[in-house]
Amino acid sequence: MPFADLEAPAPLLRAISARGYTDPTPVQAAVLDPALRGRDLLVSSRTGSGKTIAFGLVAAREMLPEGEETLPAARGPLTLVVAPTRELAMQVSVELAWLLAETSARVTTCVGGTDMGRDLRNLRAGAHVVVGTPGRLVDHLERKALKLDGLRTLVLDEADEMLDMGFREELERILRDAPKERRTLLFSATIPSGIEALARTYQRDAARVAATPPRQAHQDIEVRAHLIAAREREHAVVNTLRMADAQSAIVFCGTRDSVNHMHANLVERGFSAVALSGELTQSERTRALKALRDGRARVLVATDVAARGLDLPDVGIIIQADLPQNAEVFQHRSGRTGRAGKKGISVLLVPAGSQRTAERMLTAASVRATWSPVAGPEEVRAKDRARLLIDLDQLARDPADDDLELARALLKERSPEELAAALVKVRRGELPAPEELPLSALVRETARKPAAKRSAPAASARSHAPSAASSTPKTNFAAAASRAHAAPPAAAHGSKARSHEPLKDGSVWFRVNVGRSQNADPRWLLPLICRRGGVVKNDIGQIRIQADETRFQISNAAAKRFEASAGKPDTKDKNIHISKLRERA
Repeated sequence: MPFADLEAPAPLLRAISARGYTDPTPVQAAVLDPALRGRDLLVSSRTGSGKTIAFGLVAAREMLPEGEETLPAARGPLTLVVAPTRELAMQVSVELAWLLAETSARVTTCVGGTDMGRDLRNLRAGAHVVVGTPGRLVDHLERKALKLDGLRTLVLDEADEMLDMGFREELERILRDAPKERRTLLFSATIPSGIEALARTYQRDAARVAATPPRQAHQDIEVRAHLIAAREREHAVVNTLRMADAQSAIVFCGTRDSVNHMHANLVERGFSAVALSGELTQSERTRALKALRDGRARVLVATDVAARGLDLPDVGIIIQADLPQNAEVFQHRSGRTGRAGKKGISVLLVPAGSQRTAERMLTAASVRATWSPVAGPEEVRAKDRARLLIDLDQLARDPADDDLELARALLKERSPEELAAALVKVRRGELPAPEELPLSALVRETARKPAAKRSAPAASARSHAPSAASSTPKTNFAAAASRAHAAPPAAAHGSKARSHEPLKDGSVWFRVNVGRSQNADPRWLLPLICRRGGVVKNDIGQIRIQADETRFQISNAAAKRFEASAGKPDTKDKNIHISKLRERA
């Protein structure tokens, strides 16, 4: 159904048409359903679904006198919109200003961090629509500057976010002060019990509108999950950002410290990134968001609280570097991409040992994720080559005369091949280098093994000699790595830690450049040593984990063969090197 067929005020339809919109989004069509006219609404609708225009259309229908296209002079507000953050409130005001322009509606914004005197002047001058944050609106109610006697429509935008941010008391104060004969519209990405309780108390027989049913909440968002080693989280973020090469991206971390650490690492690697956390002042927050919107920064690193209420329309990918606390947080994070009909990607980085937790959360969110490895450096470089060919093709089109003149001069000094190589070098130099992820590869390798093999206790694996065809120990590396990350095994604390029996018939000592600082554990080192050296577990003697390396015995009979095999380049574990120990262990 096109906009023209909806029962919407003519001035708003003209404004919408001028913007190039022809068909309403599901939430816009739903709230203007003739069967719901005059009723309170409890609307589940994801961020970026067009809900600002939706409640603007409803509010205009309530404000405009029958048969009129313009509003009389404003006394008190006819519509009040409450939003969780300053940024969202200001964006809502801008959207309503153009939508209602032909009705002569006056729209004013009341948010924290701005001049209180200006708010008071605007309210005294009269406004048809007031948009504000809960705290500032309550301030004006207490000052008697904001009078709600003539209010016809009250909108709570992203109501679940406001409850999560601790604004329940402020919302209840606003709802109590508003006249009983009003329409109340609650818009929320999710409908948790707190929102339902608010609706029961302050709405009158509200119609439930599932403008974004749970099964459709992520229809424009591709959800990917990557199983990783916890220590390689930042490397995984780097490669994921490099593969996506999105116009803008958001990386979610669980704490302010994590945000600061992740931001510092990304900047050090050459990404144009900004950080948002609760410790920033409003001016610092504003500068960070401006850098994102004008393109000076392409990556935002943020906590859940700091990112609430943000409306960044061109976010191509969000990366959940720390697992969200629950399905609702996952939905809020993912809702920052795939907005207004655009496609987006939501990536979940799942540390070893947390796969079941992540799967339960995805099930609760009614989301099906594609599980795949994080892109390795070769995949990133291959993507770079493909992009570079496209970029160079575009650059070569319609050159300016000055550019051609300089090119001819350069060709007198250098060959075409040398000049092309120089251009490629410059473009590649602008890109952050991709990262190796050897430990994550081991996590995935072990996770793919049958459950019966993974669950066999390590003691059993040590006491029964395997056959030559079974060189992989029966141990769950994902769980072991998770435990090692939280609290390394007692045996790993001393430089003489013994995790395997000494060999009786003589041996040669080797070393591998992974130690306690990399959470080394015999239970995942054993399969690595066997695979790299082409030996079985009976050929391996003592394993001694030290700070930055691990030393281990190989039987005399297998030592020569092991040294030749382990010394070859390895595509799976490029950063893990094995060599013969020259001094005594």
